Amino acid sequence: MLLRICLILTIVAGAATAYLGFMPVKDIITTTREARDDFHTKLTAETDQYNKSQATLKKTKSELDSTTAKLTSTQGELEAATAKNTELDKQNTDLTDKLTKMTGRAETAEQTLSKWNQLPPPEQIHGIMTDLAQTKKEVEAIMAENKLLGASRDSYKDKWDKIFGGEAPVELPKGLKGLVMAVDPKYDFVVVNIGDDQGVKERGEMMIDRRGKLIGKIRITSVQKDQCVATILSEWKRGEVREGDQVIY
Repeated sequence: MLLRICLILTIVAGAATAYLGFMPVKDIITTTREARDDFHTKLTAETDQYNKSQATLKKTKSELDSTTAKLTSTQGELEAATAKNTELDKQNTDLTDKLTKMTGRAETAEQTLSKWNQLPPPEQIHGIMTDLAQTKKEVEAIMAENKLLGASRDSYKDKWDKIFGGEAPVELPKGLKGLVMAVDPKYDFVVVNIGDDQGVKERGEMMIDRRGKLIGKIRITSVQKDQCVATILSEWKRGEVREGDQVIY
């Protein structure tokens, strides 16, 4: 009987001990389950948020790619528009230049037309031109006659001077120049390459120059078409006259 009681007590004590040991484990299991459930809940929420973020990122990337493509296209269109604008500016400048030139030509033409409008009628102009041509012929005839009269006068004057004028020199054309072509030192005369065509006259006097230095003076004694003969005046002689010396009046 006592043994049975001890066995019962032992069983009861073991059960009590097992119960008391199971209580903390239960709490741990409960806590762990709650933590697991909370982790799964958070994981599910974070997974949903991640999936949403990925979808948003994919949509944003697609929109970005579309925007980049549009930007590239717009950039190309902008460059084409810029090139077209540059070409149009050049054409505008060219047209402006042409317009300026045409305006100038139009103004010139208008001025010319205004001058033409001020002129007499064509038939009157023809008459004026005819009269002008006739007057020109008459003037040329008078000038030729005057030239002949002048030459005749000069000829008579030279003859008169030879007879009554003594040795007085005659006047020659201003600025008359020539070169000594030949020299006769024995008789002191020279041949000069200017004559009647240049207005040379007998008894005309000219200076002999060599590089700015006075060499002497000559008096013309004979005149031909394109040359003359002159005597070297002894009182003016400053050195030996040479071929190539210049004679000036």
